[in-house]
Amino acid sequence: MTEFQGELTFGRTRLPFKVPHGALSVNVTGSTVTKRFLYAAVYDAKDQYRGKALFEKANKSLCFKPERSGFGAIDGDVMEGEWYLDLYNMDAEFRPKRAIQYRIWIDFDQEQNHEELLTEKVVGTDHRIHFDYSKLLKSESHWYRGDLHAHTRLSDGHNSLSAAKQIVESQKLDFFFFTEHNICQPGLPVSESCLFLPGIEVTTDLGHFNVHGPECMLDLRNVELTSQRVIEAGMQLARAEQSSISINHPMMKPWHWQYPQLLLEQISTFEVCCDPTWPTSPQATESALRVLNEMWNCGHRVAAIGGSDSHLEPHERNPKAMEPSIYGDPATFVFSHGLSGEGILSGLRNGQVYIERRCGLSFDINNHQLLPGADSSGEPLSYRIAVQDTQLSYLAECIVDGELVATMMLGSEPKMMKVDSDYHWCRVDIRRAQTREFEGCINAVYNGTKPTFKAPKVRSWGELIERLNSDEV
Repeated sequence: MTEFQGELTFGRTRLPFKVPHGALSVNVTGSTVTKRFLYAAVYDAKDQYRGKALFEKANKSLCFKPERSGFGAIDGDVMEGEWYLDLYNMDAEFRPKRAIQYRIWIDFDQEQNHEELLTEKVVGTDHRIHFDYSKLLKSESHWYRGDLHAHTRLSDGHNSLSAAKQIVESQKLDFFFFTEHNICQPGLPVSESCLFLPGIEVTTDLGHFNVHGPECMLDLRNVELTSQRVIEAGMQLARAEQSSISINHPMMKPWHWQYPQLLLEQISTFEVCCDPTWPTSPQATESALRVLNEMWNCGHRVAAIGGSDSHLEPHERNPKAMEPSIYGDPATFVFSHGLSGEGILSGLRNGQVYIERRCGLSFDINNHQLLPGADSSGEPLSYRIAVQDTQLSYLAECIVDGELVATMMLGSEPKMMKVDSDYHWCRVDIRRAQTREFEGCINAVYNGTKPTFKAPKVRSWGELIERLNSDEV
């Protein structure tokens, strides 16, 4: 057995180790003294990528075998020679730096208890994502319900991959993205009812963003470990006409978005509601909606989405929460011509999206002639809206160009809400009537004839926030 003990204050270190001739498996197990983020990436004797995990206080293992490798590991030859383990400490770039103390041990041919779960291998030893985005799980054209932001034990979540699959299926989700911190799941569960899709949450001290449908894994070996450089490298994971990029929990401190150089044209979605059971989520949601209003007023068509950002097992609770933080709360609905990766990602990029928690929202716009994200050319709008949940009372708020123009109570029978032609954009928010807590929203319909959508008023996040603050003053 090979053992390493040490500490890493900030940056990276490389730990080489020898794999003997005839080894049947390589097992890398690590832990930290305190609950901190220590990324560990393994490369074999041919410099091929073999897997990555986020080591924390509890022991976590990567097991490499020719077939049926463990959670987070990629199958391949267990070749003799010098392998290496790269460790990354990316915490506290702008705060006093504290060393992460770690212990890592490596053994060979030891039996490991692994999940018996059928998975589709999607990450190659070349870091590239190999996934058939055209494959149809369902052929119908309608709204599909999913979750765009979630974690497992591979990063800092509490669920195993098999437990996550069971929860997702019990929640009756149609599609699901695993978005581990700076890691792509190398194997996705195979399911008859849910389409599991590749994703990654690029995580820095200046904010987090999801790449849905990345082209490859995040390879940090030659990247300067500053937030700016990691963000730039993360943006390069997106593939034109395939991927979708979302800014995560943009106003939820201390994980809010703080990178002013972000070009707004790079993103297609904006996570306005993240884990609604987290104590600061309601306030962060209201702030995110105000930023979204200004983004649209400045001429950028970016869709509001939700994400459970769930890290917990179903029986666990966030501080002071009465409800579980669970996959699918909130759910993001995407309109797609068939359930495929191509269809879901296209729907996200085009804003064919609405969000809800539990109300059972149904609606149409102009008698099914328009979808959210559409260009209406300024024609009058007619919404027909209903909710199916009877345990709570709900209301709809019509937001036009950032201003509340109409409110109505909702029920199981559809009610009409009309908007005249003089608008730049129109969104409908759904709220719980007793508390006015955010329940969901129907994304904007845009009047593309307005000049602001042809020549946006700002280009970057920094310009947007500066404008928003000056407007508030």
